[in-house]
Amino acid sequence: MKKTILGLFLVSAVLMVTGCNKNDDSTAKQVSGKYKDVTIEKDANGKVLDFGGMSVILADYWSGEDAEAGEAVSKLDEDNRAWHKFTQDTYNFKFKQMQLGAWDEHPQKVTNFCVTGGDENYIFIVDTRSIISGMKGEFFYDLSKFKDIDWNKDKWNKGVSQLITRGNSFYAMSTAKPEPRQGVFFNKRLLEEAGIDPDAPYDLQKEGKWTWEAFEDMLKKCTRDMDNDGIMDTYGMANSSTEFTPTACISNGIAMIGRDENGKFVNNCGDDRVLETINWVAHLVQNYEMPQPEGSNWDWVYAAFQNGQVAFQIDQEYNAQPNQRYASMKDDYGYVAFPLGPKGDGKYRTLNQDNMYVIPAIYDDERAAKIMKIFDLWSDPTPGYDNNEVWKEGYYNHFRDERAVDETLVYLMENPCPNYSTLIPGINYMGDMIWSTYGGWVTPQEAYESSKNNWAALLDDANNW
Repeated sequence: MKKTILGLFLVSAVLMVTGCNKNDDSTAKQVSGKYKDVTIEKDANGKVLDFGGMSVILADYWSGEDAEAGEAVSKLDEDNRAWHKFTQDTYNFKFKQMQLGAWDEHPQKVTNFCVTGGDENYIFIVDTRSIISGMKGEFFYDLSKFKDIDWNKDKWNKGVSQLITRGNSFYAMSTAKPEPRQGVFFNKRLLEEAGIDPDAPYDLQKEGKWTWEAFEDMLKKCTRDMDNDGIMDTYGMANSSTEFTPTACISNGIAMIGRDENGKFVNNCGDDRVLETINWVAHLVQNYEMPQPEGSNWDWVYAAFQNGQVAFQIDQEYNAQPNQRYASMKDDYGYVAFPLGPKGDGKYRTLNQDNMYVIPAIYDDERAAKIMKIFDLWSDPTPGYDNNEVWKEGYYNHFRDERAVDETLVYLMENPCPNYSTLIPGINYMGDMIWSTYGGWVTPQEAYESSKNNWAALLDDANNW
């Protein structure tokens, strides 16, 4: 029989170090210096938690042998490493983030360990390729059992915790900030040439007036035939339909795939809000989108924005990264959230699709509790930094102005919506509901009617986890 978690860590008290044994004396000396204001967790006997040198691995598919190997790349990186060393020395454990196979190998390696077990103490970082099969196989530990973990701390990514649930239980966590994902890039030069203040999208966003109506007004002004030859010289937008339509839906208060009060996945595509949204998207495409150039590849839309042919593009923020599409763009650009829809809740939103951290259920309760507590201690924010601000440092060099980070990304991180469609094996929402309606070839209602029976079967299968 498994041991219960009502052991050492469930009853640990959080106290300042006053130490009298060797462990306490050593810790007291450390705390008196750089981390003098840090509280140290003790067990029920008043001793600093001691994990006896236990080693835990946070296993991903990109970090190599050690995510903290080599020289620190910044002052923040240096301070993070010092803090991690302090926690490991204080509580006598070892923790390392490292790669467990390449991207294509990782899901099978996770499955194999969850079935057979082993000597390693893993926390796996998984994506949607692993999560549904893992839930069906009951591979992952119920994290709600860890009653000594304060799940209300700001460090926990609430979107991830709420994504993989079963009743009151949840099976995935993350301390990474939600990835901002979808927003709207805009070309400042084209706006100015169309008589629009280049900061207008930011200003409207800040005032809560960045709406579908305001967006369309700018699209109309930026779709221009400047030499009166009957051919548009600039267009309002060029977009990937798979970024545009799902993001527009959540702006209007609903996702294409949702979950009901019982936690079951449901098809929302017949809802009036989805139908309204898809019709609106098709209207914008037909009136303001640049036609695809003859003979061009699927990614022509990115060249159109980069070359200053279109004023707006709905896409993910990663395109602003130094090694991505818009790093060398000649024109200056900004980045705002998707505009507010008429049926939405007045909050700027993005679709959450973050990696998830899971603990194998093959561990007994005591071992799982130790792994979880070690991760909790190791992942606490580095002292001296505002955890609500420090994440911005990695984004400032992605964009041409600070408002994209200080305003837009803050909105997107505060209000992510779970992207449930990525959790449903076999769902082809792009082909069934987006591509055919994007250009107006079929109506949203027709697309819904033709796909709903197939979706019902796929959702029933996914709901049996």
